[in-house]
Amino acid sequence: MSGLVGVDAQNTTPIVTTTWRQPTVAVVTLEGEHDMASVPQLEQALGNALLTCSQLLVDLSSVQFIDSSTIHCLIKMKREADDKRCDFKLVLNGDAPNIEHTLEICGVLGVLNRVATVDAALEHVGS
Repeated sequence: MSGLVGVDAQNTTPIVTTTWRQPTVAVVTLEGEHDMASVPQLEQALGNALLTCSQLLVDLSSVQFIDSSTIHCLIKMKREADDKRCDFKLVLNGDAPNIEHTLEICGVLGVLNRVATVDAALEHVGS
């Protein structure tokens, strides 16, 4: 995966972090390249966040690559969020046009409730 021209190999390591912007607003941020090897970490982070959040933001703005297993995980967790009445949004700020294009081709960009920034998503919390 690190064969991308102009991409530093150390920046392709899949990283998943969770921060809480408000007591019930979780932001799960992905960085690097994500494939089936990183899906368990992603599922765990999203599943743990869904235990107590009312809004779940998944930030893909720093992702260089996702594969179909990552997309499947996002769709699965979006459905779980819907079942729990948790507002799910996908953050893509334009810095990852290849990711946005991939999700658009797969027909899931709209389903995942894309927003441009975490702050834009937070403007609507509680409204």
